[in-house]
Amino acid sequence: MSSLGTFRIEFDKPDATYVPGEMVTGSIILDIAKVKKVRGFYFVAKGAALVRWTETRRRKGETERLTYSASQKYFSVRTDILEPSELDSRINIPEGHHQFPFQFQVPSNIPSSFEHEHGHIRYTVKAVIDRPWKFDHECKAAFTVVSILDLNAHRDKCLGIYDEDEETFCFCLCNKGAMNIVTQTPSSGYVPGQAINIMVNYKNDSEIQITKITTKLKRVLKLHATSKTKTEHSEISSNSYAGPFTSQGVANLEIRVPPIPPSHLPFCDIIDLNYNLKVIVHVTGLYCKIERSYPLLIGSIPLYCAPSTPPIEKINITTHPTMPMPEIPGTSNLPPPPPGFVIPDQAGASLDWNIPPPSYEECMSGAQNIKDDDESDHVQGASMPFSPKYPVFHYPSIGKSLDVADQ
Repeated sequence: MSSLGTFRIEFDKPDATYVPGEMVTGSIILDIAKVKKVRGFYFVAKGAALVRWTETRRRKGETERLTYSASQKYFSVRTDILEPSELDSRINIPEGHHQFPFQFQVPSNIPSSFEHEHGHIRYTVKAVIDRPWKFDHECKAAFTVVSILDLNAHRDKCLGIYDEDEETFCFCLCNKGAMNIVTQTPSSGYVPGQAINIMVNYKNDSEIQITKITTKLKRVLKLHATSKTKTEHSEISSNSYAGPFTSQGVANLEIRVPPIPPSHLPFCDIIDLNYNLKVIVHVTGLYCKIERSYPLLIGSIPLYCAPSTPPIEKINITTHPTMPMPEIPGTSNLPPPPPGFVIPDQAGASLDWNIPPPSYEECMSGAQNIKDDDESDHVQGASMPFSPKYPVFHYPSIGKSLDVADQ
């Protein structure tokens, strides 16, 4: 029977979520029933990205399986927890309960955590008890890194959507009339927890009827292997309205952004991540649906005000004690912003910024285990499912998620 009882890693932050450049601290918890003589006791912290997928193809009548992969390393830190003395090459770990603190700093130029069945950006800590002539004792845990994507620094990409489209319906050279569709959103930049409010204004002067209007938040993922790129389009969330539809009206639909990583994944060369909003107008008969797609920017710091809001003088925001804020010239008389927030200029300030600090919630796209290919099945914690956690802002509700008004 093994004398090893508890062997696990605990992070000091309950949500184990950090920003690039932050110090990660925690403890390695160890319970043993008797003295252990070991060769070394250390931990390894690392961050890396990996993509891998398999495809099949027919060649000369036979089926081939091809594997595409690529990897990228961001950092690897090894630190001894206990070191042997000069007189003895072995270390004695006394029996009982032990709590060994650890700390390390993650680099500032690393991407957000990301988990997918064909790829990941992953940050882990592994503790190793090096035993001579025996299998090592190992335990492992993952933590989340969320890169800062400040929507205020990209206001030109958050200006909202206004798109007018006219569709003419014809059948056998016979004109069945036209339908005018105007799609609007107040912004095209959002953070998790925020609602995307889509207004679809329609005027139907045709014989064709609208049967449903659907809006979708979609993810466009590109995985770059050494010799091929895999592109995947997936739906994150959606909302729809199924009528009744008059000849003219407005459909207001809402999609709340779930916990998802920020756009682009900067500093990662093998995974590209983008989001878009898709609006679909379904019609009767054999006519094609009217579909439009618009790029969205998903950030980790929300806009202080609508992109078109004029400059103002006062800002009222909720503070948070754990995140140091840089000093911005001309803002010394203002209270500090929420965690991770940066005030770009006076024009970016909001007159009533009473959004509470974000909570950190698990990504909605599912969990993966954190076992590496070169690890055995005996690494404690490596087979446990892990989902990164992303900041979710709790905006006050401003009304119903769906409303249709005749004009």
